[in-house]
Amino acid sequence: MKHCVITGAADGIGQALAQRYAQADYTITGIDIDAEQAEQTQSILQEAGHNASFIIANLAEQGDLGRIVGKLEAGPKIDTFIHNAGINAVGPFATVPLSEQRSVVEINLLAPMMLTAGLIKQQVLNPNCSLIFISSLSRFVSYPGAAVYAASKDGLAAYARSIAVAVGRDDIHTLTVYPGPTRTAHARRYSPDNRNEKKRMPPEVLADKIYQAAIARQTIIIPTVRHRLFALAGLVFPRLTEWAMKKTIFDKLQGDG
Repeated sequence: MKHCVITGAADGIGQALAQRYAQADYTITGIDIDAEQAEQTQSILQEAGHNASFIIANLAEQGDLGRIVGKLEAGPKIDTFIHNAGINAVGPFATVPLSEQRSVVEINLLAPMMLTAGLIKQQVLNPNCSLIFISSLSRFVSYPGAAVYAASKDGLAAYARSIAVAVGRDDIHTLTVYPGPTRTAHARRYSPDNRNEKKRMPPEVLADKIYQAAIARQTIIIPTVRHRLFALAGLVFPRLTEWAMKKTIFDKLQGDG
């Protein structure tokens, strides 16, 4: 049985990915800081007849990163590792506490880098393994009001692109995902306007698209046509998309929308 490891697997996109890969007969190892939610997700998977377990850890703690690698080294080799965990810190840049900004960088960017290095060094990955990095559509259109989040996701995309050259020699596949707004508690928590939440992509749909892209050995996926067009607009008309993002996000965070 193949083995899939997912960070931030207790809820949202991570939980949907765990369910999708479990349906494809993967053993699931989730990594999450929320022990209560992790237990619930593990029970859901196990009651459906799937092999699933969780490692409870804080990805912002270097000691926990080493402990994660050690636990994974003691288990079955990994066929798919999904760097999904992410947090946000919204508001005018200068007023967001520095501790929150630092945590965003540590969890969204540094943890994937350190975990990937540890897994490769300890030879925990199977040949033809897939490394999947969940970036953000903000890579193309900016994210005013969440500057550090955008920076961390840009950095993750750049890291994934660069490391692909090195790990490709060992037949390790990399996939970078650029999702737009997704119907999760995380998106609801940080969005200044949830009136159109039903228009956001269900995490189950996104999870299936990621799974299919990984099976096809794609290297990049922007999940919908609408998001691909928006990303293209961000590249061709950057000022226009920045204005649109400012009106829909930043102005509303300041109470002007």
